[in-house]
Amino acid sequence: MSSKRLIALFGLFLALFTVVQLRIFALMLDPYTADTAKAQSTVSLQLSAGRGEILDREGRSLIDGNNETMALALPGDSSYAKLYRSLSPDAAASLYNNGVYGPSLVSVESLPADQGIYTFTRPGRYFETPTAVHLIGYLDGDGKGASGIEKAYNDVLARGGTKTFVRCETMAAGGLMQGTEPEVYSEEGTSEAVQMTLSLSVQRLCEAVAESRLTSGAVVVLDTKSGEILGLASVPQYDPLNVAKSIKNGDTALLCRATAAYNVGSVFKPIVAAAALEAGMDENAVYECTGEIEVAGHKYHCAKNKAHGSVDMKKALEQSCNCYFIQLAQQMEEKDTLCSMARRAGFGRGLMLWDNYLSAAGNLPDVSQMTTPGEFVTLSFGQGQLLASPLQLAGAINAIANDGVYIAPTAVKGVINQNTGEVVSPGPTQETLRIMKPETAKTLQKMLEAVITEGIAGTAAPQEGLAAGKTGTAQTGRMNENEEELYDAWFAGFYPSESPRYTIVVFEDSTTRSGEALSPVFAELCNSLALFKDQKID
Repeated sequence: MSSKRLIALFGLFLALFTVVQLRIFALMLDPYTADTAKAQSTVSLQLSAGRGEILDREGRSLIDGNNETMALALPGDSSYAKLYRSLSPDAAASLYNNGVYGPSLVSVESLPADQGIYTFTRPGRYFETPTAVHLIGYLDGDGKGASGIEKAYNDVLARGGTKTFVRCETMAAGGLMQGTEPEVYSEEGTSEAVQMTLSLSVQRLCEAVAESRLTSGAVVVLDTKSGEILGLASVPQYDPLNVAKSIKNGDTALLCRATAAYNVGSVFKPIVAAAALEAGMDENAVYECTGEIEVAGHKYHCAKNKAHGSVDMKKALEQSCNCYFIQLAQQMEEKDTLCSMARRAGFGRGLMLWDNYLSAAGNLPDVSQMTTPGEFVTLSFGQGQLLASPLQLAGAINAIANDGVYIAPTAVKGVINQNTGEVVSPGPTQETLRIMKPETAKTLQKMLEAVITEGIAGTAAPQEGLAAGKTGTAQTGRMNENEEELYDAWFAGFYPSESPRYTIVVFEDSTTRSGEALSPVFAELCNSLALFKDQKID
């Protein structure tokens, strides 16, 4: 190649190099290009998802969890190895899998001092001892509502709180740019929160009593005047932060026993009595109980074949006389009289606890479905095909306590703006229906009071004032490993009986205990609720 051609080629390369250098210099002076380059080295890590609050009726948090310490892992920084060595094996593995290519946040319990590791506080979602888990629900792995209120109001809660982030200016290796520090910034949410009807105080009481006194069952407390749920506990409970554990254990802890349907038993008798009184039947008519009664060639018995002697309606409720209520139902001119009363009292229908959620409907057989006399007989003392949830029963008993007005129980007041207190959207509308005359309800109130003061439920008596209630022991047809019969046991009532404020249901499933054995549990709840007498619950 000639020298002239070499000189020309060198000149061309020199010209191209000059153009490139000038272009780079121009880009460095261009503010937009500089900002773009900087943005490419900026990493934002979400510290808090900013999920909205779930509040009790008085505005107290039902989910306010313990704070969690999060450490900033910087793969290109000397602090990374120190952080890695301080973690548990599982946390270290998670850190390696998630953060090897760039900055990440990892949960830590404790760190050695003066290690140059940046830490931040992340707010927890649930209490250390979570409350109302069967109503509130839990989140899935992506932080979305998987059940309960968390699922039903996921969109509201997802936008409700303030999201927080940690912003880092990083070098290619993953460490912080020289002269920069991590910066915490936030994005404001809508301040919308879900307000439930629960009282945190009453809810904690229900949970404490259920955990200590029941093996498997539920406790429900309603506000008598409004029908709103003040407390609802189901045991066993589960940990919303470790749902997999309950699934693995197979302990049915995810089942909400307060809203599931079970055999009812004698707690249904006040509804039978209400139907009879509304039909004009005489409460003072006396029946001679011999301990058994025959209908259509089949004999039915009172518990333990006990003969109660001469009983009227009041005495029959006090002693829970099956034979009396069998003959009472047989005297009803229209067989649908009983079923109609039960239907209006909420049996056989699911409850709308919040939008798009219905509790178990249970089963209330229709007269047309009762093909044999025995099916109507067993219904008259709460057995046979009849199934109901503790919450359904609470609604029915509440109608008696509320002078004959049925109000469908509910769990949500609505969505509110926490900053202004404004109701953004109300909770579901409660069905309200007069199902019996006030005088019928007043008569039943006194009769159910006598069940405790004069009848078989004496141990349900509270220390202060009077209460009213009814026991129930429903046969399930199941046996345990010792060949003992298992029952669904109930106690349902209200307190104080002279001016009802609370309607209470205590339930234990698959137990060898009777409903009478739950009477002291009812008394314990009344005694504790009496401590709230000076508190306004509205």
